[in-house]
Amino acid sequence: MKTIILALATITTALVAGLFYAFAVSVNNAFAGLPDAAYISATQAINVAIVNPAFLVSFLGAPVLLALAAWLNARPAFTRRSGYILAAAVIFIIGSFGVTVLANIPLNDQLAAFSIKDASPAELHRVRTAFAIPWNNWHLVRTIAGIAALVLMVMACLQRDIKS
Repeated sequence: MKTIILALATITTALVAGLFYAFAVSVNNAFAGLPDAAYISATQAINVAIVNPAFLVSFLGAPVLLALAAWLNARPAFTRRSGYILAAAVIFIIGSFGVTVLANIPLNDQLAAFSIKDASPAELHRVRTAFAIPWNNWHLVRTIAGIAALVLMVMACLQRDIKS
C-alpha cells in the first residue's frame, strides 16, 4: 500500500506541476501578445474549461495523496524518504494548492464576473492588468512549488527506505 500511495502521490504531483509548467512556458507567452478583449475572453474560457474531472482528480488528489504518503512513510520510523515526502507535501500544499485556492482562483472569479461586451478599451486594459500581473506572479510561485515538490518526490522514490 505504501508503494502504491507513493507512486500515486508522485504521479498526481507531476501532473499538476507539469500543467503549471506548460502553462507558464506556453499559454502565458501566447496570451501576452493578445489584445485585451481577446486575452480576457480566452482566460475566462480556460478558467471554465479547467474545472473538469481529469484536472480535479490530480489537483485535489495530489495534496491528499502527498499527506497520506508522508504519514505512511513516517511509520514505523522517520527515514530520509519520509523526510523528502513530508517536505514535498508541505511545499505542494502551501505553495501550489494553497496559492491556487487563496490567490489564483479568487482572481479567476473576479475576472469571470467582468463582461467585455460593453467595456471601453481603457476599462479592458485596466481589468486585464489588474488580473494578469498578480495572477502571473502567483502562477510562478505555484509552478516553482510544484516543480520543487516533484523533485522531492522523485528523490523519495529513488531513496532506499533506511533510517536517516
